[in-house]
Amino acid sequence: MRLSRDELKGYMKNWDAETRDMLLERMEKSFRRAELEHFSKHEAIILQAALDRLIPRHETENIDLVGFLDWAVGKPLGRGDREEGMPAEEEFFHLGIRGTEETSLKKFNRSFAELTPEEQDSILSDIQQGNTKFFIKLLSKALIGYCAHPLAWMRMGFPGPAYPEGYVWIEQMQILQRRKHFPGWKTF
Repeated sequence: MRLSRDELKGYMKNWDAETRDMLLERMEKSFRRAELEHFSKHEAIILQAALDRLIPRHETENIDLVGFLDWAVGKPLGRGDREEGMPAEEEFFHLGIRGTEETSLKKFNRSFAELTPEEQDSILSDIQQGNTKFFIKLLSKALIGYCAHPLAWMRMGFPGPAYPEGYVWIEQMQILQRRKHFPGWKTF
C-alpha cells in the first residue's frame, strides 16, 4: 500500500505533530536501517527466513522486521525482564540464530534460509519444543514491531493512538462535540 505523505497526513490530522511525524517516518522507512548494528548479514538472512514463516510475508512485505529487531535488541519492549543466568538479549539472539542454523545443518545439511518452507517449519517446531525462550522472544519482538507499524494498523482496522479523544472514558457524543469529524484512520 503506497500513499503519499500528504494523504497520510490527512489520515493523521487529529494527532499531535510529534506522533504524526514519528508515524510518517515509520511509514517511509518501515524500520529499514542503512546498516545493521547487532546482526551480521548471514544472521539477518536466517532471521528473515524465520520471520517469513512466523508472520506471513504478504503481511510484512513493506515492514522490515529484521531492521526492527536490530533496533529493538536490548530494549525492554514487552517483557523487559531477564531470568537469572540468561545472557544479555543481544547474545541471546546470536545464540538462538546460531542454534537455528546448526539444527538446520544437522537435520537437513543446508542453511536454514535454503530450506523449503516445510523444512523451515520443522526446524522452528524443534526450536519451539526445545528452546521455547528463544522462540517466544523472537516471536514477541517481531510481533511488537509488526503491531507498531501503521501499515499493520490499517490492515487490522486499528484507528491509531487513543488520544486526544480516548476510547473508553469519553462517550461518542462528547467526541463529536469536540471534533467535527471522526478521529483516526479512514478505511481503505
